[in-house]
Amino acid sequence: MEFLEKIALACADYRMIERGDAVVAALSGGADSVSLLHALKQLEGQFGITVSACHINHHIRGEESDRDMLFCEELCRGLKVPLTIREAEVPSMQQKHESLEECARRVRYGFFEEVSRGKKLATAHNSNDCAETVLLNMMRGTGLKGLCGVPPVRGSIIRPLIYCTRAEVEEYCSKNGLSWVTDSTNLCEDYTRNRIRRVILPEMLKVNGSLFTTMNRMERSLRDDSALLEEMSARALDEARCPGGYSAEKLSELPKPLQSRAIRLIFSKGGIEPSALRINTAAEILEAGCGKFNPCRGKFFVVKRGVAFVEEAEQHYRKHEKQQN
Repeated sequence: MEFLEKIALACADYRMIERGDAVVAALSGGADSVSLLHALKQLEGQFGITVSACHINHHIRGEESDRDMLFCEELCRGLKVPLTIREAEVPSMQQKHESLEECARRVRYGFFEEVSRGKKLATAHNSNDCAETVLLNMMRGTGLKGLCGVPPVRGSIIRPLIYCTRAEVEEYCSKNGLSWVTDSTNLCEDYTRNRIRRVILPEMLKVNGSLFTTMNRMERSLRDDSALLEEMSARALDEARCPGGYSAEKLSELPKPLQSRAIRLIFSKGGIEPSALRINTAAEILEAGCGKFNPCRGKFFVVKRGVAFVEEAEQHYRKHEKQQN
């Protein structure tokens, strides 16, 4: 199957694009995003869409960052694609306990949300990226969701290259006379993802030459399973709703796969970032029938008089205290 056909298939399978959509391609200047922008431009008439691009200069890699920005300007000029650029001094924007990479991602996606408001944002994640993400999550210890890879669609964000491999990306660029820039940090094996990309995946491909196709199939199957569990847990949580929160008894009786997802939903609604440790602690309190703990500043998960809820209160330093009914 040709490169453009794979993109069209992915867009159809996951209903990424509708006629009349305005699509903004996130352009870094790397081969993936260059091929994505060029392909979308080629498919513009067929899909009935309008294509533009956006680029953010994080000012992390000095002259190399400026080089990437100038490259993107030149590329978009040649393709006659409108380009929106944002320059951000990311090193000076780090928050407490936030890594430079986390800060860059936060700033980048904030910019993406701004420029794509009312539009679709296309990012250049491909099959290789999905496989890397699955393996990275496995090494960290993950649940079902972590094995689903990169979601093809998340809100207004779409990933049209999800069926394309990195080799196919480079082949498409070569066939169409497209050049690209290389982020020097991608060549450093000090980063775990880079070691997966440059060492582990090549070895896995020696065992299974169809690895990316196989993993695509696995990810799609697991996404279906995960979506069903999410739907069931949301329904169970709704059925557990009661004055002041949720019935602790009903939540404690749920099968663990549904219970953990229901707790995750309670946390998200209450402004608490879910984690395995926090979810497990909340489950223990549900089982006990009473208690509370402080998962983050100013927020408490509470089970009191048979009701589970998130409470905003003054910060305390005791992580977990039992209460009487």
